[in-house]
Amino acid sequence: MKILLKNAHVCHDAYSGFRREDLLVEDDRIAGFFGPGERAPQDCAEKDLTGCMIIPGMVQTHVHLCQVLFRGLADDLPLLSWLKTRIWPLEAAHDRESTYLSAMLGITELIAGGVTCVCDMESVRYADEAARALAGTGMRAVFGKVLMDYNDTPEELGGMPKPFFETTKETLERAKELIDAWHGAENGRIHYAYMPRGVLTTTPELFQELIRLSKENHCLIHTHACETEPESLLVKERRGATEIKYLDRLGLAGENLLLAHCQYVDEEDLNILEEKRIGVASCVLTNLKLGSGIAPLEKMRHRGIRLSFGSDGAPANNNLDMFQEMKTASLLQKGVLHDPTAMPAEAVFDIATMGGARVLGMEHEIGSLEVGKKADLAVLTADGPETAPLQMNAAMLVYSGNPHMVRDVMIDGKWVYRNRTFENLDLERLHEEALAAQKRVAEKVL
Repeated sequence: MKILLKNAHVCHDAYSGFRREDLLVEDDRIAGFFGPGERAPQDCAEKDLTGCMIIPGMVQTHVHLCQVLFRGLADDLPLLSWLKTRIWPLEAAHDRESTYLSAMLGITELIAGGVTCVCDMESVRYADEAARALAGTGMRAVFGKVLMDYNDTPEELGGMPKPFFETTKETLERAKELIDAWHGAENGRIHYAYMPRGVLTTTPELFQELIRLSKENHCLIHTHACETEPESLLVKERRGATEIKYLDRLGLAGENLLLAHCQYVDEEDLNILEEKRIGVASCVLTNLKLGSGIAPLEKMRHRGIRLSFGSDGAPANNNLDMFQEMKTASLLQKGVLHDPTAMPAEAVFDIATMGGARVLGMEHEIGSLEVGKKADLAVLTADGPETAPLQMNAAMLVYSGNPHMVRDVMIDGKWVYRNRTFENLDLERLHEEALAAQKRVAEKVL
């Protein structure tokens, strides 16, 4: 199938600006661009986008869709109390239906905000329900169940419920079931990744096996690292090194490793991130709300460390809004460094698009609008007072942008969101069912 998106202002990537041209989609890929006066194919469907902008779909690289159902139930708490008293008990109380509804809530919010690809760390159980939601909504995703085969986290530092822990054999067997069912599914739109929760809940033996399996199955490894000072100090005490140095010592450091957070890093950690080309998923708003710290993003950027953004969990953020994530990341670095040139808009938008694609190993398929790449894109309008007078550039997207600008979203060459509506999905009913599920799950533990 061919569709010609006509008369739009197209942003090919963060640094190219906007051009008035037509964009041709053929099946699941971008087939061409046609500027004023250039003849476009006649044998295709047409969609007039006069006055609209087309941007590459944004990429979120650290989200817990299983936590979206708990939005509003864990506010104004430090991370370890947030985990111990609210999130771990709530996750442990999930059932299949509540896990699916939680994922659906998150996915619809992401798509409506212009995100076309997500890296989703699910809970220990029912990760297949999140995969089912990802498949049904058309979202592009890397997902995995969290892997935990050891509990070295003291109770006072947020020790996790016993039902979360599996033997090494059990956790790998369940991961294999998910790989067999979902890795490369939906025309390659869904992939699996190995997702150990962190250093204190993963045995060295499991880490070593994941190195082998990730190469064998061409999977990413995604985990948390250097998120809070108490946890980082405990890792140093019990492992004799920071999380990044420890993972490097085990042999995990490399391009297929993606680390969430990375606030508490020293120069040696930064050297490892840079030299081993490890991906970093920065969750700026969550880390601020939980009081966890501020990652040195501008320093990382100047060193060429591969950066991306994630919203983390909705109970900690409390949304999955990439526009807010971009703006806050930029302004925070400017304020901390007393430097208005830090984290410029073009660099920030690049991190939100190509940066996410790079750390997921998808830079040849998504992250920018180029001939041959997947047709993952968002159509934006800018007719609100917050963008007037309109300047079509990255600064407008980063400093003035918001999800309400997103009108249409295409993933894999298919419209998944049109005229701010999800076809074949009753949002009102979804929200009602999700609220009922939230009450049901919360009553078990709160």
